Amino acid sequence: MTKFITLLRPRLSILLLCWTLLPWSALASTLPSVGFYYGSGSAPEAFRDFKWVVVNPGNQRLPSDFDQNQQVFAYVSIGETTPGDARYQNLPESCVLGSNAVWGGKIINLSHADCRNYLLKQVINPIWQQGYHAFFMDTLDSFKLVDKNPMAQKAQENGLVQLIQAIKSAHPNVQLIANRGFSVLPEIHKDIVGVVAESLFKQWDQETRSYSSVPEPVQKELISELRKVQAYGLPAIVIDYMPPQLNRHCWWKDAQKIQSLGFVPYVTDAGLSAVGAGLREPMPRHVLILYNSSDPKQYSSAFANGAMPLEYLGYVPQFRRLSEGLPDSPRPGEYAGVILWSDGEPVKDVAGISHWLDEAKAAGIPILLIGDFQDALDDKTYMDLGMSKPVSQNVSSLSITSQNKNMSYEMPITANPRDFLQITAPSDSHVWLTLKSPGGQTEDAAAITPWGGYVLSPYLLTTLPNKDTRWLINPFQLYTEAFRLPDIPVPDTTTESGRRLFMAHTDGDGFVSRAQFPPYHIAGEVYMHRILEKYKLPFTGSIIVGDLLPGDRGLYPALVPLGTKVAREVFRLPYVEIGSHMWSHPFDWPAIEAGKDYPGINLPVPGYKFSPYMEAVGAAKWIDKHLSPPDKKVVIDQWSGDCEPDAQVVGLAYKAGLMNINGGESTISKKDPSITAVPPIGIFRGKWLQVFAPDANEDYFTNQWHGPYWGFENVIQTFEMTNKPHRLKPIDIYTHWYSATKLASISAVDKVYNWVLTQSITPIYVADYAHIANNFYTIHLAREGSGFWIGEAGALRELRMPSSLGIPDIAQSHGIAGYNQSPNGKLYVHMDGAPSIYLSLSKNPRSLPYIVSANAPISGFTSENNGFIAKLEGFVPVQIQLGNARNCRASMNGQTTKVPASEQLQSSAQHVTLHVTCTP
Repeated sequence: MTKFITLLRPRLSILLLCWTLLPWSALASTLPSVGFYYGSGSAPEAFRDFKWVVVNPGNQRLPSDFDQNQQVFAYVSIGETTPGDARYQNLPESCVLGSNAVWGGKIINLSHADCRNYLLKQVINPIWQQGYHAFFMDTLDSFKLVDKNPMAQKAQENGLVQLIQAIKSAHPNVQLIANRGFSVLPEIHKDIVGVVAESLFKQWDQETRSYSSVPEPVQKELISELRKVQAYGLPAIVIDYMPPQLNRHCWWKDAQKIQSLGFVPYVTDAGLSAVGAGLREPMPRHVLILYNSSDPKQYSSAFANGAMPLEYLGYVPQFRRLSEGLPDSPRPGEYAGVILWSDGEPVKDVAGISHWLDEAKAAGIPILLIGDFQDALDDKTYMDLGMSKPVSQNVSSLSITSQNKNMSYEMPITANPRDFLQITAPSDSHVWLTLKSPGGQTEDAAAITPWGGYVLSPYLLTTLPNKDTRWLINPFQLYTEAFRLPDIPVPDTTTESGRRLFMAHTDGDGFVSRAQFPPYHIAGEVYMHRILEKYKLPFTGSIIVGDLLPGDRGLYPALVPLGTKVAREVFRLPYVEIGSHMWSHPFDWPAIEAGKDYPGINLPVPGYKFSPYMEAVGAAKWIDKHLSPPDKKVVIDQWSGDCEPDAQVVGLAYKAGLMNINGGESTISKKDPSITAVPPIGIFRGKWLQVFAPDANEDYFTNQWHGPYWGFENVIQTFEMTNKPHRLKPIDIYTHWYSATKLASISAVDKVYNWVLTQSITPIYVADYAHIANNFYTIHLAREGSGFWIGEAGALRELRMPSSLGIPDIAQSHGIAGYNQSPNGKLYVHMDGAPSIYLSLSKNPRSLPYIVSANAPISGFTSENNGFIAKLEGFVPVQIQLGNARNCRASMNGQTTKVPASEQLQSSAQHVTLHVTCTP
C-alpha cells in the first residue's frame, strides 16, 4: 500500500474515450483483472480468479502456487523501507533521506547510485531468485515527503528512472507495475505494463485508522492523471478501500463505478488481506463448519445432514473438528459463511473459539450458530453479538407463541420444556421461533440476526423412534438468509445439456451366482442379455477379482472358465465401462485397514492377505490383464462393503488414474420421505474425494436381500423425490449382479429402466459423473460485467440459476451453448467444457438460436451472427431441442436440413457437429 498520497497539478490531456466506450466483452479481453493480497500465509483460492495477482513475496506465496496462466507480481517498496523486512536492514545510513511518520519506513535517496544498486542487488534480485519475474513498485513518490526543493525532487525523479532502467537491464523480461509515479511517466511508460493509483472514491487514512470518501476535487484530479496513463496505452489500475461488512454489495458497486470510467478496479480492505472486488469479484463458495462431534465425520449431524443443502445451493462445506484446533484467522471474502455446529462433546477452548468468531464477524463473514452452543462462547462474545448468554431455566410447560413459515419443515415442532433456554434475539433480528413459559419467560429459539443467525436444539432436527431423522427448519432457506447468499449460477451435478443425468452401475457381487429360473445361467449372463443388450445405455460393470481367480487361488474355481467367458463378453459390449469391485471385497474397511482379521471382514480369498494397493489398484490391473478387451481398461473403483476406505486407499486409486464411487446413497422414498436421507456429493478422505453413489441399490429396497425381491422398483420413488421440489441427485440405476438371480428382482430392474426411458435424460458413464463430482469442489465463480465468469469447469458443464438474474445473452457470452427451464422454475444453463467461461446475462438478450436441451454433453460451442456451431459427444444417438431456430437450417455431420417447426433434431450418430444458420 502506498504510504502517502501526493497530488499533482491537473493538466489537460487527450482522453482515450475508447476505454470507456468499449462494450464489456471487448473491455474484458483488453484489460487484465487484478487482485492484491498482502496478507500472511497462502493467498485464498479465490485469487486464482484474477489474471494479475500482486502479493507480498514469501515462501507461502510463490508464483508456482498460482495458475500458470496468471502473472504474479511481487510487492516491493522502492521509495522507502518496509519495517520488519530483512532485505532493507543493511541499507546504508547515507541512503536515508528521512522517515515516514505514518508508516514508519525510512525514505530512500534514489538520486545516489549506491542506493539504487542496493535496491537492485539486495531487494529486487533475491525476490527474482525466488521465482518472481514481475514486480509491483510501491512508494515511488516517497521522496516528496522530505525533498520539497524542485531541483532535489528532479534529482530523485532521475534516480527513479535510472533504477527502473537498471531493473530492466538486469532482467530484460521483467514485468513492472508502478504505483503512481506520474511525474516520470513520460520516461518510464515503455518499461512498465501498468500504473496503479489508490483511493479514487473510497480511501483509508492510516493516521486516523478510518475509512472515508474521497473529496470530489481530488477525484477529478486523479482521473485526469489516470487518463494520461491510458494515453500511453497502459491499463490504469485503481485501488479503493472499504471496510469489511456482512453484505459486500457496495464493494462490487464501487468496483463497477471505477470500471465504468475505463479503469481496472480493485476494492479491498485497509490491510489488503481481503478477497476484493475488481473487474472480477470472486464469489466465495466455501462454508467453514466447525463441529465438536466425536463420531467419525460421515456420522456427525453436521456432515450427514448439514452438507447436502449447502451443496445444493452451490457451496462447498469445509469441515473442521474443534479438537483438531482452530484454523488461521479468516480473511474477508474467504468464506461465504461459518457454522458452529455444536452437538457433541463440550467445547474446551471457549476463549479460542470465541476469539476466532469475533475475528470472523469483524471480517464481515456471516456466522450461523447451531445446536447446543450456549456454553461454547464467552460472555464478551455474546455481548458483541448483541445478546445475552442463553440460560437454562426450569419451566413446567412451554408453548409456541410464533413460528416462521420456514419452521416445522418436515414435521411439526413440539415445544419441549426440558430444553428451555431463556434467550432474546439481538435487536433487528428476524425471529423464526419463539417459545413462552406460563411465567412469561421467553426463548427466541431460532433467528436471523444482523451478523448471521442461530438455531438452538432441539429445534433444528429431530430423530424418530425408528432412528430416521427429520428437519424441523428449512435448511435451504436457513443458509440462504443467515449467510445473505446472493443469487448466483450454481454449479449443478444433476443435469447436463438441460436434461437430468442418467447413469447405471453394478457392483461385482453375485456375478457367478446361478439364476433361480430357466435356463439357470449365471447372473452376469442373465443381466447381460435381459438388461444390457436390451437397452444399450451407458453402463459400468465391475468384478470381484477373488471370484474369478483360477485354481486354488480363487473362491469358485469350478465357475472360473464360464465366469471369465461371460465377463469378457460383457466388457466387450460397446456401451459397457469397466470397474473394479476390489480383490477381496472388504466389508469393514476401517477394521481391515487397522490390521484386524475376523471371519467376514472380507471374502476369504485363499492365500490372500489384505493389501490396500491390491484392493485399490492391483485388482484393476488384474482385470485389465485377464478380462478387459484390448481397447478398454478399468476406469473406476467401486467401493465394497461399508464403503469407508481411508485416505490412503482412495489416494492410491486417484494416483493410478482411477475414479471411484459408492457409499452414501440416497434412500429418500415414501418409506423415509426426508431430505436427511439424501447425502452430499461425497466425502473427502484427506485431500481425496470419495464420490458417493447418487442413489441406493437394491439391497436397501429388498431389506438387505431378504425380500420383497421386487422391491427395487421403489427406487423410482427416490428418483422422483430427488427431482422435485428440488433436483438433488441424478438418476443412477445402482444394482448388484445378483439381481439377475431372481425373476422378481430382474423384472424390477427392467421396470426401472422402462421408467427411465420416459424421462428427459442425458446418459453418461459413472466415471464421468465422478469427474463431475470432483469438479464441483474446484470450479470458480466470479461476478464480471453484466454476468459471471466461471473457471475450471471442464467436467461439470451445467449451471442452475434463478430467472431473476436474467436470460443468457448467447452473443455476448463465451462457452455458453443455451439454457432450459427446469421443472422447479430455475434455468439450467449449458456450458461447453471450456476452461474459462463467461455468462452474460440480460433482461432482453438478442434473439439468437441456441440449444434448449440435448441428450449428449456439449463439448464445443461458437456463436455466429446468425447461428452457431456446436459439438456434442454423447453415448446414444443424439437428440437436440433448439430455441429461436424456426427460420434456420441445420447441418448435422455435413447433412443439411431445414429445422422443423418443433425445433427438434435427431441423429443416428452419437457424436455430432451441428451448424445452425438462420435467415436474418
